[in-house]
Amino acid sequence: MTKANNLMMNGSGSAAGGLYNKVKIMGEGTITDDFECTLFKTYGSSEASGNVKGGDIEIFGETEVKRNVQASNLKVYGTLSIGQSATIENTKIRGSVDVAKKFTGDKVDLKGSITVKGDLEAEEFISSGLFEVSGLLNADVIDVKLRFSTSQVQEMGGQTIRVQKKKGAFLPFVKNEGFLEAKVIEGDDVFLENTTADIVRGKSVRIGAGCEIQLVEYYDEFKALSGSIVKEHRKIG
Repeated sequence: MTKANNLMMNGSGSAAGGLYNKVKIMGEGTITDDFECTLFKTYGSSEASGNVKGGDIEIFGETEVKRNVQASNLKVYGTLSIGQSATIENTKIRGSVDVAKKFTGDKVDLKGSITVKGDLEAEEFISSGLFEVSGLLNADVIDVKLRFSTSQVQEMGGQTIRVQKKKGAFLPFVKNEGFLEAKVIEGDDVFLENTTADIVRGKSVRIGAGCEIQLVEYYDEFKALSGSIVKEHRKIG
């Protein structure tokens, strides 16, 4: 079995696609076709014209992938743009990610920002960053700390959903500006703060401060806490 070669690019250049061991780009680099590697790490400006399949992908600069990305682990400290869909087991975002279609994974750890034009599906979605999902955000566990600006999602679904105001670690008296806007939120156990939604549905639903909800539908338990607005609520099932 032939051992895959490493690809190192310093300065400005381009390379063909194919099978590699490690791919490292420091400067400006373009890979002109599909490629697969155990490690893809870039510190400068890079572009992949085809599909990228990697064990570990680490982005410290600016990277654009024209087609799909598949990886075991993705860490983004810079910016990553994906022209089609992404399938990532474990994702850590400290910079920004933009996905033109669908994002699928096991765990998303977000402290930067992510924009997904389609659906985002994961087992765990843990966020203290900013997200915009044009379709369904679906995960078994959704734990969101609203730290700044407004996150938006068309629909949110999960077993356990927690959306809370992020408390300031050093300045707890500073007003929190984080907010979530959604059309529909549905889960087994739902707790929301600083959220605007048309419909919230679940077995146990608690609506906290800063929320404005048009309709709550619940199976077992419903509470509207102080500082919340719920226009209508009804027990179902």
